[in-house]
Amino acid sequence: MRKPEKSGAVTAAFDRGRAKYFHGRKQILRDFIELVDRAEEADGGTTFLIQGAPGAGKTALLYKCEQLAEKRKWEVAQISSLAFWNHTELRSCLGSKGLWMLTGGSLQIGAGGFGKIGGTVNRESEAILKRIQSGKKPLLLTLDEAQILGMKDEFPADQINTVRHVLKSIHNGDLKRPVILIAAGLGTTTEAFGKLGISRFAGRARVELGALGKDAERAVLHDWLEEEGKATGDTAAWIDAIAKETHGWPQHILSYVKPALDQLEADKGVMTAEGLATVLEAGRALRTAYYR
Repeated sequence: MRKPEKSGAVTAAFDRGRAKYFHGRKQILRDFIELVDRAEEADGGTTFLIQGAPGAGKTALLYKCEQLAEKRKWEVAQISSLAFWNHTELRSCLGSKGLWMLTGGSLQIGAGGFGKIGGTVNRESEAILKRIQSGKKPLLLTLDEAQILGMKDEFPADQINTVRHVLKSIHNGDLKRPVILIAAGLGTTTEAFGKLGISRFAGRARVELGALGKDAERAVLHDWLEEEGKATGDTAAWIDAIAKETHGWPQHILSYVKPALDQLEADKGVMTAEGLATVLEAGRALRTAYYR
């Protein structure tokens, strides 16, 4: 299982994680901020779902939403599916040692010492929800590859109800704290949430992520070529040629960016017709390899 990365972390993979040059997705980001506003006003929250095909830029969009939330002074935590049924994992993701679970009940450890919050039954979901409720600032939980929630045997059979209870409590805004779960995954993610009892999302809180618009695509290519590749002269010809093959798809763009940077380095920033031909050929190969 992928260990959640720290907010803003740069991954080793060239085509994963935070986008170095982010453009577009303006309406989605406006919808997210509107949801943040509503959560603060209502002292509640819900789930914001981003669903799309491989290479659509879901992870990069998650990072952008994290940045926007942090600017609003929200606490941000990347979590795994394990955190919805295992309070120890959640505590690790949130960077806190505030809750412990003992057989027969749950205990909260704070400045005042020990205070029993459980009964005679081991209430894992109660401990998880108590931890989520305990912070003073609004909380954004981010879950990448969220389609795994629907995979067989992703959760222990005896913890399915815990997962459902935790997810529903967040989704319905029952925590008396502004809490938003933003989940991104492949095309089966909506179905996965449905299996766990969440079939309806508020307003524009469910996003089908597609290609970038033409202006955003060109802006991304421009930044990579000029800012990163130190290209000299007019980049329009290279951008035109690459854009004909990338069709606004972020993964496709990155497939061509890497060979473009290598070519520009070899040619000391000079853009030639021969260099462009090499870039296009290498980009096609990388694009094909990705889908393989």
